[in-house]
Amino acid sequence: MKRRRFLVLKVVVLLLFLAGIYSLIEPYWYQEKTVVVQNQSIPQAFDGFRIVFLADIHFNRFFTQERLQGIVNRVNALDPDLILLGGDYAEGDPKYIDLCFEVLADLEAPYGVYGVLGNHEHWLGAEKSIQAMDEAGILSIDNNSFWIEKDGERIKVGGVGDLCEDVQKLEKTTGDVTEEDFVILVSHSPDYAEIMDRSKVDLMFAGHTHGGQITLFGLYAPKIPSDYGQKYRTGVVTHDDLKVIVSNGIGTNTLPVRFFARPQINVAILDAMQR
Repeated sequence: MKRRRFLVLKVVVLLLFLAGIYSLIEPYWYQEKTVVVQNQSIPQAFDGFRIVFLADIHFNRFFTQERLQGIVNRVNALDPDLILLGGDYAEGDPKYIDLCFEVLADLEAPYGVYGVLGNHEHWLGAEKSIQAMDEAGILSIDNNSFWIEKDGERIKVGGVGDLCEDVQKLEKTTGDVTEEDFVILVSHSPDYAEIMDRSKVDLMFAGHTHGGQITLFGLYAPKIPSDYGQKYRTGVVTHDDLKVIVSNGIGTNTLPVRFFARPQINVAILDAMQR
C-alpha cells in the first residue's frame, strides 16, 4: 500500500513538473486564428479584405525586442490589408512603451495600422503612449475613427477609450454612419459589448482577457478580468448582428506563463456575400 502511494505521489509530482515546464513554453507557441466575417453591409470592394488584430503584448522584462520583431514579421507575412491593435502594449515601467513601439513601427498594411490604449497605458502614461504610437506611424482610434476607402467604396474603423480607465465615446465612430455602412470597433475590454449601443456596429475586436492565461485545459479559467465570467474568455461572441472577436493576446500578465491559452494573432477576412 505504501509503495503504491509512493508511486502515485511520484506520478503526480512528475505531471506537475511537466505542466510547469509546458506553461513556460506555451507563451512562445503563437497561434493564428482566422475568422471569416460575413455581412451584407460589407461593400463588394472589401470582399476578401484581411484584417490582422494584435492585443495585449505586455512588453516587459520578460519580452525582448527580437521576440516582438519575430511577431511583427509574422504579421507582415500574412499580407494584411489593415492592422488593428487592442492595447496593453507594455507593462511594469514606462521605458517599455518606447521599446515596444520601436518594433511595432515595422508593421505594414496598405490601409494603415490603428490602435487603442489599454488599462496599462493609462497606468504607465497615456500621453507618452499616444506619442509613441504617433512616432511609430500608428493612428490612434481612442474615441476616434476613420473611413477606409477602396475602389470608391468605404467602411468605418473606430475605437473607444479603455473601459476601466477612460471614457467611451462611441458617437465618434457611429455619429456619421448609416445602417447600410459596415462599421468596425476596437475596444480593449470585451465587456463594452454588453453596455454599448450595438445597433450601428457590425464587428468588434477586443482583448484584455488573455484567454484566461491559466486555464483548466482550455475549458475553464479560474480568473478572468471580465464581469461576465467565461463569456468573453476567448473566441467569437455574437450579439444579434454584432460579432465580437476576443483575442487571447500575445503577452502575459505578471508572470510569463500560459496554460492551454495559447497567444494569438487574429485574422478576420471580410466576406461581402452575394448581393
